[in-house]
Order: sequence, then C-alpha cells, then structure tokens
Amino acid sequence: MEQFRKQTAIIAVLVVLIACSAWYAKKFNDQSKGVSNLKDKTTQTSKSNSNYFVEARSGRDNQLSIHKQELENIINNKNSTKEAIAQAQAKLILLADWADKQARVEQLAKQRGFEDAVCFINENGVELCVKSAEDLTSEQAAQLMDDVVRTTSISPTKIIIKNQK
Repeated sequence: MEQFRKQTAIIAVLVVLIACSAWYAKKFNDQSKGVSNLKDKTTQTSKSNSNYFVEARSGRDNQLSIHKQELENIINNKNSTKEAIAQAQAKLILLADWADKQARVEQLAKQRGFEDAVCFINENGVELCVKSAEDLTSEQAAQLMDDVVRTTSISPTKIIIKNQK
C-alpha cells in the first residue's frame, strides 16, 4: 500500500510538471496583445522576442531543477522502496541526458547561423525554436531536422521546428 502511495505521489508530481510545462509553452508562445500603435507593437514584439529565448531557457532550467530535486528527495528518502529509488535514478539519468542533448542541439543551430535557439526534449518528442529574421527555408529546416535526429535519435515525426522572428 505504501508503494502505491509513493507511485501515486510520483505520478501527481509528473502531472504537475507537465501542466507547468504547458503553461510555460502557452505563455511564451502567445503574441503580444493590446498595443495601440504600430511603433509600440514593433517595440514590444522586439523586446518579447529577445526575451523569449532567455525566458524559455530559464523556465526550462527551473523546471529541470525542481524535477531533479524531487527525484533526489525520493532517492535520499530512507522510506523509499528499492523500486522507487531505481525509477527515480533512471529518470534522473534520463533528465541529464535530455539536458545534454538540448544544449548540443541549440549549439548546432547557432553554428548554422541562427542568432539564438532553444530546444525542449521530453518523452513526446523534440521542439526546437530558432531565432531568424527571415522565414525558414526548406533547406534550413531539413538541416535542423537532420541535426536534431542525429543528436537525439528521435524520429522526425516527433520533432517540431519553429522560427521566432
């Protein structure tokens, strides 16, 4: 029964993390609203675009930190079962692997000439957002897709590439 409670707690924490991730994604993907004139709109959009990558990376790193701390608490809790500890350790290793791959994908995108990039990897796939003044060409998208596939070994059908101007 105690193991069931721990598993329920772990699942609840994961659901909360997914909800927070969805909230962050919605918050950072919404366009600026309520700007009265074109000059203000351009200025606000420019500021939000330059902050998008910083805020997205910061939000991602904060969520990772929280998740790691929760997993470490499970691992270090003397009341945790061996199975719960093993699951937490495996998830911790997976999170570290994802963080490394995210950084490598972002670096590869910057090497391709994009001003900035932010990458999110989870069990559902990969989302890569690059900063470019121009729309992505099909060649650029294919190159980015190839970089992501080679780095993460995730199927191209589970990869989303977006451009943030």
